[in-house]
Amino acid sequence: MAGATQDRVTDALRRAIDAGEYPPGARLPSSEELAREYDVHRNTAQKAVRQLAAEGYVSITRRHPPVVRERPRHLTVVRDRSVYRDDIGYFFDKNAQDWRALAPPTRGLAVPPEHVADLLEVPRDQDVFARVRKMGPPSAKVAHQLATSYIPMALVAEIPSLGAADTGPGGIYDRLEEHFRAPLEWHETVSARQSNAEEQSALGVPASSPVLVVTREARIRRGDEVVVAEVNETRMAAAQFAVSYVVRRDQSAEWHGEEGAA
Repeated sequence: MAGATQDRVTDALRRAIDAGEYPPGARLPSSEELAREYDVHRNTAQKAVRQLAAEGYVSITRRHPPVVRERPRHLTVVRDRSVYRDDIGYFFDKNAQDWRALAPPTRGLAVPPEHVADLLEVPRDQDVFARVRKMGPPSAKVAHQLATSYIPMALVAEIPSLGAADTGPGGIYDRLEEHFRAPLEWHETVSARQSNAEEQSALGVPASSPVLVVTREARIRRGDEVVVAEVNETRMAAAQFAVSYVVRRDQSAEWHGEEGAA
């Protein structure tokens, strides 16, 4: 019953925020006020507010009332197994085609996460070259995506422009295709996990918020060899984004209805 009571308060506050009764920057009533308004115990009101914070609706600071966060519209990140191109270069999400870096990208040496090192086929404790971008619509106050490109140092030595501040038209993907004289291929894996401190700061999410992680390998052929030239990890607030893709029929699942009807 206690959980159901907490859910009732959380649902009511969530609806009020979505309806604009508490706009971004507004303060929610105190736990005591919420307890009186919804006829619940103060602890129940506190738990309801903490749930809203976990969902990204409010920010909680010790000894201060909860503040309603500015929430980007819910955006479906379309991953339809297609890559697109415009006059700037390749992009992987039509909904984010107009997004740009909200601050100058950072670059330098970094030890990648272990699974990224394994994909790049480098030792787990070895530095690679990392390029980090905070992405979002031009009007965004916080990043909607945090994207990090990991590139093997041997490849940066071979193609110095991959480590340059300005990688030129089309970015690192055009430089790779020019160098190898071959088309890139990409493979993506989507997962979720709890956010870390860097992501919480960049995306403006609370410590309890999970992130959606898209890990993309960029592969290219060098003769008979397939090289993993880059691994990109894009992170976004899981409460604000979803993944959508087309489900395609395998040959084994082809429809034979018309033949059956005949």
